[in-house]
Amino acid sequence: MSKKRKIGTYEWRGKDSVRLKVRITDPDTGETSRPKKTVKVKPGDDREAERQLALFVAEVTKNKYKKPSKMTVRQLAERFLRDNPNLDEATKENYEIYLNDRILPALGDNKINKVKPTHIYDFLNNLKEDGIRKDGKPGGLAPSTIQKYFHIISAMFTFAVDLGELKENPCSKVKPPKIPKRKPISLDKDPAIELLMALRYESLKYKCITLIAATTGERRGEIVGIGDSTLDLINCIIDVSRAIRHTKGRIFLKDPKSESSKRTTPFPMEIVPLLKEMVIARDKQREKCGDKWFNKVETKDGELVDNDLLFTQWNGKPMHPNSVDTWWTKFKERNTLPDNLTFHGLRHTNITQLIKSGVDVGTVADNAGHAKTSTTVDVYDDPLPSVKREVANKISTVFDLEKTIPNLLGLDVNIRHPKEQKESTKKEE
Repeated sequence: MSKKRKIGTYEWRGKDSVRLKVRITDPDTGETSRPKKTVKVKPGDDREAERQLALFVAEVTKNKYKKPSKMTVRQLAERFLRDNPNLDEATKENYEIYLNDRILPALGDNKINKVKPTHIYDFLNNLKEDGIRKDGKPGGLAPSTIQKYFHIISAMFTFAVDLGELKENPCSKVKPPKIPKRKPISLDKDPAIELLMALRYESLKYKCITLIAATTGERRGEIVGIGDSTLDLINCIIDVSRAIRHTKGRIFLKDPKSESSKRTTPFPMEIVPLLKEMVIARDKQREKCGDKWFNKVETKDGELVDNDLLFTQWNGKPMHPNSVDTWWTKFKERNTLPDNLTFHGLRHTNITQLIKSGVDVGTVADNAGHAKTSTTVDVYDDPLPSVKREVANKISTVFDLEKTIPNLLGLDVNIRHPKEQKESTKKEE
């Protein structure tokens, strides 16, 4: 039985389901539309059915009603990666891995308007189950990984709302897993000095890269992006205005991680001789390569600019940032360093030691390229050059560079560690 109420009607569809229908005419065009939707109502509760109809009529007449989208999660993912202006190439590539790995196999065929918070919870809870890992290790995925999946799904549905395909994001009613706070791994003063001393048997390139990371706190992409135009060996300053980034099949120059990451960082004068050795070694290699040397480097936009990079591959191509981590893993093994100390841990070491040395947190944050450290620190002015120079002097004292650096100078560019030499001799025998 159909019952009328103003411009709308409702009819029972089974015991606990009511279909709402509204007929509305556009006063400007004269076109008539008949939006409808089905809602759950207690069996026989006509009063609640009337209330739901009234809400639906109000929704339609106030233009808040959105016609159910026919788009699937898979189709949304394609548009999200293709048309979202806020995603750079590296982020798209990263998101695509997560989407194809688990999100689309689980949710891809669902209509986006049919995805509810309960579906999101089911997906996230499944990632916690034992046996879900593809590396064979026991237990579920790490909370940080699960949160990454949630972040991508939420960003995708927010994009659907922006497109007008959805009224609201189903993830807005889902609480993502909490990530336990972990204190960044860093080294105390004496272990840090021992680490720098161990660089004696490493190649000149990685000596310099490691020293810059430890004494300035720069990120690996920022370090391998250093060039003649950004390195001031007279005033001992690095202009952090670019970094090396990578996507599938591309290594290119682009702006640093964020706007606050653009900065100038001072470095101790003690490492200048080593950096000069690096410049000479780079120039000799370029001369040796001749026509094989890459004199141009690509930017994010595909433009080719003069290649003045200090740290490169053998033929002048930009270094892949991951190659630093590959070397670091072997370096740790050769020198029995803590297994959980990452190359990024040198950045944490720099920041920790500066704070312990009495440098104010605002100056440390500026030197590290952090947007802010806390609400209180936001009121700090930009540190004066003299204050920044104090940062370099402090870190020089912490790492005892007057004694450390001479130990690293004047050696072969590609010196081999004694352990590697012994292994090579055994193989030859």
